[in-house]
Amino acid sequence: MNIQKILFSFLLLIGVLCSCQEKKFHVSVSLDSFADMANSTYKIDAEKLSENINRVVMADSDRETADIHARRHYLNGGRLVWVTRDGVSSKADSLVAYLATVDSIGFSRDKFCYSTLVGDLQRVRSLDFDKDEDSRNNINKVYARLEYNLTKAFLRYTEGMRFGFVNPSDVFNRLDVRDSDSVRVSYRSLYDVPTKRADKDFVAEAFGVMAKDDASVGDFLKKSYPENPLYNKFLKRLALPLSADERRLVLCNMERSRWRHGDYPQMHKKYVLINIPSLHLDAVDGNEWLTMRIGLGSLETKTPLLTSRVKRMDFNPQWIIPKSIIKKSVRQHAGSRGYFDSHDYFIQQRSTGREVDPATVTGNMLMSSDYLVIQRGGEGNALGRIIFRFDNNFSIYMHDTSNRGVFARGDRSVSHGCIRVEKPYELAVFMLKDKDEKLMEKMKYSMTVKYGRHRTDDDDVNDPINRKLMIRSQKVDPQVALFITYYTLYPNAEGSFVRYSDIYGFDPVIYGRIKKYL
Repeated sequence: MNIQKILFSFLLLIGVLCSCQEKKFHVSVSLDSFADMANSTYKIDAEKLSENINRVVMADSDRETADIHARRHYLNGGRLVWVTRDGVSSKADSLVAYLATVDSIGFSRDKFCYSTLVGDLQRVRSLDFDKDEDSRNNINKVYARLEYNLTKAFLRYTEGMRFGFVNPSDVFNRLDVRDSDSVRVSYRSLYDVPTKRADKDFVAEAFGVMAKDDASVGDFLKKSYPENPLYNKFLKRLALPLSADERRLVLCNMERSRWRHGDYPQMHKKYVLINIPSLHLDAVDGNEWLTMRIGLGSLETKTPLLTSRVKRMDFNPQWIIPKSIIKKSVRQHAGSRGYFDSHDYFIQQRSTGREVDPATVTGNMLMSSDYLVIQRGGEGNALGRIIFRFDNNFSIYMHDTSNRGVFARGDRSVSHGCIRVEKPYELAVFMLKDKDEKLMEKMKYSMTVKYGRHRTDDDDVNDPINRKLMIRSQKVDPQVALFITYYTLYPNAEGSFVRYSDIYGFDPVIYGRIKKYL
């Protein structure tokens, strides 16, 4: 505190009062009245303040990312950002005002040092310090706590609100074990949505803002509000009377809506949304909605979360069988020409493109990178009659299926990660910018004509393929935004929230991470 400033202001006030013409105020003031303010009780010692900040930092065992960023700043000799020669500025009040509202998002204010900050700020403003240097309320200890806790709370709040309190990449890409041995463990990737995090540039910006004025701090806090349009909907729902189970549901989905992707379905006029727990696909074009059932990855081979754009549709595609399926279902049939013929599989040497006699291959050959096992296109192909291709790191796609019975099931978690669509032709038409009748006729013909191993000699004679109507591939231009996401509470076309089963068990994982803030 600047004792000289306090003294000057007080004497100035007395001078003004004594000059009043009515002479109603009679105040006797001398410097002796302020003698006790010059003693060590009210003296900030830079060296002791620094020592106490280091003690506070070293005593903090919290391991949230924001806490690590705060500790690193002071342990690396970073400057003070809240405490100045004049004490603590009003920007601390701006932060405390935001922290007072965290109960509205379902969190405890004390997880953001709220009570400690309010108490210490009150001490500073009432000069309520203990003279004893060993007391926890010694002036240097109070200011040390304020400096560190203000920084920690500021980072916890802004990083959490701006990017989420859970890092989805860390959580979901270390959830399902793919392989493990005594040396290492590899995990199946389940999350590949571009998601912004609190990187070093953000942290540098945050510390720069903390060192500025009240307006800068307030603006930064305001800009940390989640950008996802769904967030406000969840916030309003959380304010309703809810059971403990409903509250957990809202909190988990509210956390999902904090993850900052920069791209959301609501930002597009035309898009495809696959919300995995709904087991449905929604193709949206303005006010027009096309909804269909889907089949997707099983518990062992979950469909990953991703964002992409549909760029091409291929008709009567061949299926290059993944090594995981070869290992599980094909390898043991190596050398059996009958097995490969009955499934319309063929083996191709990768380097030459030459087809290899199934009777000549071994299981090890099938598992090597030198050979591909491919199912011919047409009727009976596992991909059905059309596939919708989009860039991704998992080699998964949306496609038709030869097993139409899957859509009558309640549990449709049946694939190795790909998405099987109930209405492939309708989805193909949706992808077109211009609904050209001739093109649509070709697409329908290509998807229904007898083609592939089920076509007989009689079919060739009596119902020859019209090659002019056959289409192999159609570019999607402009490309259509695709969102594969996971919400167990999500608004429908009318805007009403619908609850879905947590088929992959992701909610407890999220709740386990955020409950430390409750």
